[in-house]
Amino acid sequence: MMPGPSYHTIVFSRLFLIALLPLILPAEDRWIGLKSGPFEVLSNAGDKTAREKLMYLEQFRETLRVITGKQEMRMVWPVRVLVLKNVPAVTAPFALGRDARMMAVPDAGTFSRDALKEFARILLYENTTRLPQQVEEGLIELVSTLEVAGTRITLGAPVPDAERTHGWALMQLVTVNPDYRGRSRVMISNLEQSGDFEAACRNAFEKSARQIEQQTDEYLQSGNFATAPVSGRALSLVRDFKLEQLDPDQPKIAMADFLLANGSAAAAAKAYTALRGPASAEGLGLLALTEHKDAEARTLFASAVESKSESARAWLELGRLEADPVKGRTDLKKAGELNPGWAEPHFRLAEREEDNLGQRALFLKKAASLDLRNIDYWQALAKTWTAAKNYVEAQKAWAGAERAGANEEERARIHQVRLQSDKDRADYEIAERKRIADEHEREMQRLKGISDSSIREAEENARKRLNADGAAPPKAEGWWEDMQSDSKVEGVFQRLDCLGRQARLVVQTADGKAVQFAVRDPSKIVLTGGGEKTLSCGAQKPAHKVLVQYLSKPDAKLRTVGEATAIEFR
Repeated sequence: MMPGPSYHTIVFSRLFLIALLPLILPAEDRWIGLKSGPFEVLSNAGDKTAREKLMYLEQFRETLRVITGKQEMRMVWPVRVLVLKNVPAVTAPFALGRDARMMAVPDAGTFSRDALKEFARILLYENTTRLPQQVEEGLIELVSTLEVAGTRITLGAPVPDAERTHGWALMQLVTVNPDYRGRSRVMISNLEQSGDFEAACRNAFEKSARQIEQQTDEYLQSGNFATAPVSGRALSLVRDFKLEQLDPDQPKIAMADFLLANGSAAAAAKAYTALRGPASAEGLGLLALTEHKDAEARTLFASAVESKSESARAWLELGRLEADPVKGRTDLKKAGELNPGWAEPHFRLAEREEDNLGQRALFLKKAASLDLRNIDYWQALAKTWTAAKNYVEAQKAWAGAERAGANEEERARIHQVRLQSDKDRADYEIAERKRIADEHEREMQRLKGISDSSIREAEENARKRLNADGAAPPKAEGWWEDMQSDSKVEGVFQRLDCLGRQARLVVQTADGKAVQFAVRDPSKIVLTGGGEKTLSCGAQKPAHKVLVQYLSKPDAKLRTVGEATAIEFR
């Protein structure tokens, strides 16, 4: 969980806001709205200060992008800032409201360091895998003193003495020192992939981790901290920040959302009740959920959806509360479409697929890919793949869970689970191979049994036909007596020349001679021995050792020494 303001601060802020609510939105105020990327600024305190706040947000995001080397610092939820007259800055910074992260600042003030640290924490959470604590916290502290004047950005202004941690000094050193500046993105990229600080230092700075740590300690003790310029985005306060055409209720909705985000339930309920339309129903529905009034919340969300709500939260909560599985899935999918970067709709869809492990895994994989630091998503995915006996994918998911661990203890616990999963996979593969072998053996025995039974049945039927009256079977006579051999040759069966209804068998003896035998009727040749016991025309591949028994009846025309009667394969 991300740390926030203290309990007493929040309580004071809520009471103060409720008391000032009638003063915040006087009817005669002129409101303006500005947008840029994921940011929206609404102000009743004039144009200039609103533009300056918007510029700061854009350049703050750009600075973190440069340091981390990301192509873009995306945000799951837009940020809506209210620049107000006479409003205290003591609020929960960038808390999620109805459909955006909300923040209020007085017109004459700047963003507090606490607010900026929370904003940096959100950006890092939503754009990087978990980094070593000293690196991440040091980076958050570093950008909390960022100075912005239009496109001119200054990084590295020292934090108060009491807050100068080793992590802050490390990040100040590698982003400000000319020897390292610009290579922090290499370090962070390496840490995201493996978490190996030693490799990250060598790849980024060509120094060992010990050398960098030692230099950081010396830098911290010196108390001499420089600053450095950062290339900001080429934005114009006037040209790039266009005024919005505000709906009359838009400032009122924004203030109600702000009160909701800051936990001022009574004031938020009063503000939403005074409004009409889907935003009012959405806000009141979210308030009903906090009071565990699920039936009331479902009615309110259904009303918002019927009024063409575009709030991903409203659609998700309606889908979560929907008893009908088909409607529930439809609502949750709509929530995912309205906010493609939000992981929770996919996680909720996975919860509805208990009996379909494959589909459940796909939803969980999508959720984990959108929220890389959510260890619960990774663990649920790993358990689902394990239940589906897909141990390769389960190992990948456990690796994701290990990277998402918030601290060394949690990562160590997941690592042990991962090792056990790997053992389970090996045990499963051994058992599966044995099961397949056993099934094959049983099938062979079954087929052999069928074959033996068929042979016995055929023999019995033949016996009955030949000996229907029960008399002694006649003596076997016929071609067998005529085919008794008087000679034999041992060698390698080289070739069988098919000559119409007869054939010629060629055998090479041990002394290299080729001996040829006539095969008058291939169907009457007795074949015995192991290996392949078939006769096929042409060269024999592979050539087999054989013992050929034959009648000595030379045939000059065929150039054979006799007629083969039996072939024993060896």
